[in-house]
Amino acid sequence: MTSLRFFLVSLALAMAFLSAESRKTFMSSSLSSSISAKRNFTYVCDAARFAKMGLDVKDFGFCDKSLSYEIRAKDLIDRMTLADKVLNLGDQAYGVERLGLPPYNWWSEALHGVSDVGHGTHFDQTVPGATSFPTVILTAASFNETLWKTIGQVVSTEARAMYNLGKAGLTFWSPNINVVRDPRWGRALETPGEDPFVVGRYAVNYVRGDRNPVSSSYNCYLAEMNEDRSFSMLHLGKAPTVLSDQHTL
Repeated sequence: MTSLRFFLVSLALAMAFLSAESRKTFMSSSLSSSISAKRNFTYVCDAARFAKMGLDVKDFGFCDKSLSYEIRAKDLIDRMTLADKVLNLGDQAYGVERLGLPPYNWWSEALHGVSDVGHGTHFDQTVPGATSFPTVILTAASFNETLWKTIGQVVSTEARAMYNLGKAGLTFWSPNINVVRDPRWGRALETPGEDPFVVGRYAVNYVRGDRNPVSSSYNCYLAEMNEDRSFSMLHLGKAPTVLSDQHTL
């Protein structure tokens, strides 16, 4: 196990030190399809944008900042039909044109650096790529809390820059902090591992880096990952079903 971990760390370091030209060539070939992507809106209640659609932003209570979040949310939900709600349940929300809601891609990937794996992030000639760190299980193996915080800082800075340029939203998928309880789980590499203490310290430092120096009034949310049938043969129901990683710190 020690030899395997050493090999993986060595491989990650070797990839991190690829020549700039090699990285540029790789990114150019793999990111060209996103050049014409549309902006991923996050500031919905823009009066000028509503006016272009023939709408008055003052007619929509959910855009009234003087109201509480609860009242604004209820106002929006009450205006939506069942079909509207269904079409906006997934990570690719289709929006509601008659309410001035544009489509929005919730999945902007930042597992170990801002990436265009998710639908919400788009690289092009202006921003051909971002910093890519080794995967979470490898950086966790360093037991370096300063490193974990620094990664959070870099990711948040580059994510904000992407948003400011209209290349991403502001909802980024970050490290999976489930405690691994079964090595057969295929996404274990996205986590800091099987030790609850290490997982907790990783999460604390990453979030502190991600939020710094932003006001503490901004929130980070932990999403529950509950994958079953992960190890069933072809999901035919004939193999034992394993419920993996229900516990999230």
